[in-house]
Amino acid sequence: MSLYDRLRQIRLEHELRQEDVSNYLGFRSKNGYWSLENGKANLKAEHLRRLMQLYKLPAEYFLGPDI
Repeated sequence: MSLYDRLRQIRLEHELRQEDVSNYLGFRSKNGYWSLENGKANLKAEHLRRLMQLYKLPAEYFLGPDI
């Protein structure tokens, strides 16, 4: 599973909208997070840290090998 698939899966498991996560990460619109979830933008360290806090998961969940 790719990073992008993991981002989408965990968001849906937590019943969050892209807009919710986008706001949490500090993007001005949901398009910022959409770009991450669709592989159009790189995941920055600060965003990874915030996602780890939001979902209470280690970095390995997001950065683990593609399956």
